Amino acid sequence: MGNRYFVIDFKKYGGSEAFKNVMGHNLRKRNYKNRANIDTTRSADNIVLHRTDQTWQEYMDECNTKAKESGGRKLRAGSADFFSIVVDASVIEGWSDDDYIRYLRDAERWLRERFKGQKILASVIHVDEKKPHLHFTASYFNEERGRWSQKWLAQTKATDLDTMLSDFERDIGRKYGLQRGESAKEKAKKEILATLKIEREEPTLLERLAGKKPRYYITGSDSKHLAKLARELAIAQRAIKEQAVHQLAHRLSEDLAKKEEELKKREEELQEKEAELERAKSRSAKRMWELAETRAELSKAQEKLSRYEELARKVGGFDKLRELAEKNAARHTKTRKRVRTRTGTRTISVDDDLTFDM
Repeated sequence: MGNRYFVIDFKKYGGSEAFKNVMGHNLRKRNYKNRANIDTTRSADNIVLHRTDQTWQEYMDECNTKAKESGGRKLRAGSADFFSIVVDASVIEGWSDDDYIRYLRDAERWLRERFKGQKILASVIHVDEKKPHLHFTASYFNEERGRWSQKWLAQTKATDLDTMLSDFERDIGRKYGLQRGESAKEKAKKEILATLKIEREEPTLLERLAGKKPRYYITGSDSKHLAKLARELAIAQRAIKEQAVHQLAHRLSEDLAKKEEELKKREEELQEKEAELERAKSRSAKRMWELAETRAELSKAQEKLSRYEELARKVGGFDKLRELAEKNAARHTKTRKRVRTRTGTRTISVDDDLTFDM
């Protein structure tokens, strides 16, 4: 029983690239010919319990639309939008692939019940590796509630790994004689702690009277190694901080370059608008000059018309004036000369612009 254990791995993801990679691995849409741990001749035998053929964008659009229709909000950019759970078991003597598959089908039904209402993206039992195991991938969008439910799942501890392991051991593990396994991190932690000793140094009587408390020291075969690891960890932390600062500076530099480019483009647009305004002003000035000329010509025409009206009044009307003009034109068709016409006791002078001297 000591080496009969189950393993559950939980990871959350977000974005189109992660969706493409996880779904590609689950449904074997990627090229695994050069992977020694995958027998591609058996990939067709993988048991697909559920799958979706939607792209990440189609799936996100569908979930955000449903969330909006039910009065919720669309998922904030950069948030995790789905999670993946891998269920496995140790190598168990006497278990065939069918035994593993039966256990994994029960595990899949347990996960469906635990995450009831969540949109299932893929559920596949891989049999093309060393031993069968289950990949269960679901969205954080709850179709029954019509909401993105990251917070709700965390509050109910449905996605809490420690709670999940305890519940799985109670409901499935005991049925198959499996116990909760330890991660490599937990094993390493126990191994290190097993080699260490904690020694206590008692204070003297005077120190106790002064309120000094006992001091504790960690000793053992790995104490020097731990000190070295602590120094290396400090160096690594500084390097991570420096890298983060460098990435931030690079990002700010890129943003600044984009802003400068946008500003330059806006300046060019402003210059173009100013040039267009100058051209419009030039056209407006030209039209004002043309209008002034037109007004001057109109003023001359009005003055001439006034003289015509005054002349017509003197000679008794425009008909008389037209008759005199026709006679004048008949006698002088090609030359401009002053003529005199006698009407009654008055003498009228006619020239080419039809002005008459009374």
